[in-house]
Amino acid sequence: MSAKYKAAIIGHTGQGNYGHGLDVVYADMPEVEVVAVADPEPEGLAAVSERIGAARSYADFREMLAQEEIDLVNVCPRVVTPHAEMAIAAAESGAKGIFCEKPVAATLAEADAILAACEQRNVRMAVAHRRANPYEQHAKKLVDSGEIGQLQVLRGRGKWDHRAGAEDLAVLGPHMMDSMRYFAGSDVVWAHAHIAQDGREITLDDVREGNEGIGPIAGNSLAAYYVFANGVTAHFESQPGDTAARVNSRWFGFEAHGSEGIIALRNSPNGEMYIHRHGMFIPDGEVPWQRVLLDEWEAVPERDRTHYSNIQIASELIQAIEEDRDVVEASSGKDARAALEMVMAVHESHRLKGRVEFPLANRENPYEVWRRESA
Repeated sequence: MSAKYKAAIIGHTGQGNYGHGLDVVYADMPEVEVVAVADPEPEGLAAVSERIGAARSYADFREMLAQEEIDLVNVCPRVVTPHAEMAIAAAESGAKGIFCEKPVAATLAEADAILAACEQRNVRMAVAHRRANPYEQHAKKLVDSGEIGQLQVLRGRGKWDHRAGAEDLAVLGPHMMDSMRYFAGSDVVWAHAHIAQDGREITLDDVREGNEGIGPIAGNSLAAYYVFANGVTAHFESQPGDTAARVNSRWFGFEAHGSEGIIALRNSPNGEMYIHRHGMFIPDGEVPWQRVLLDEWEAVPERDRTHYSNIQIASELIQAIEEDRDVVEASSGKDARAALEMVMAVHESHRLKGRVEFPLANRENPYEVWRRESA
């Protein structure tokens, strides 16, 4: 089939590169032709141009967006700092859709600006969270059909590795926040959290600049509690792990606890799913955990699963454009902002030493505000 859509790729070699394969997602989507790529690093630009077969290459993404007629723009850098500038420029260029690496932005103010630009021009946006994983999609259907009774509590965690605490929350937390919100089927109304460094409550002296452009962060352990509008509650924790935890991505995931069962989802985007058909986990051997296997997904080599998850997200983005609706089977820009708000609420709650209401009044990085108010 001939390509129906023209796409452009924005990356930055050495500053986040091309995220989790967002540059190569269209290689297996014949309906999309990648016509241009932008990267300010000459060697990186040459390499990615060859890798994705782009017809034209640019050092400046602004020039590319001005020169090319593009339907889809992929904002790829894993470093979050330039996301807002890139996504806003893509929306203003006349593109119909944006596929962005997570997290969507460094602050809620930036996320607000991205969404405003998209809404003004009717641009659809998808963000590379992992709710598009087939196991999460399958588990969501089971929860909605009452397979585990009434959904009551969601419990999420990061990888508890060398990034334990605030960095784990910023880098991996958006995946879990998005997934838990997706399963809850509702918006968060308030949250409460506590952050510590080596077992003591953090102070401004503990604030440091986070990796990957995430901005000021603090703490190597944290615990957060969320309440959704429909009464479902959620927890997220990140603590310093042991040696085994540092190399075991199966720790990364969440559980959905219902009145009649529990579903555990692990190791996204590769995906593992387990079900315990009892409302309380009592390890007496009477009710075992059962592994759920989706044969079609298990047939996909693990090295390719991120790629195929990205294809699902990009396909949903295209369908949303064609049907003139928001992204629903993947994480939309609004969903990504909501996940980022759950992340920022942890730091804001600690700063204010109490629960915070949603939407958050403070749209800046909480530590920037804390520093300014303490000066």
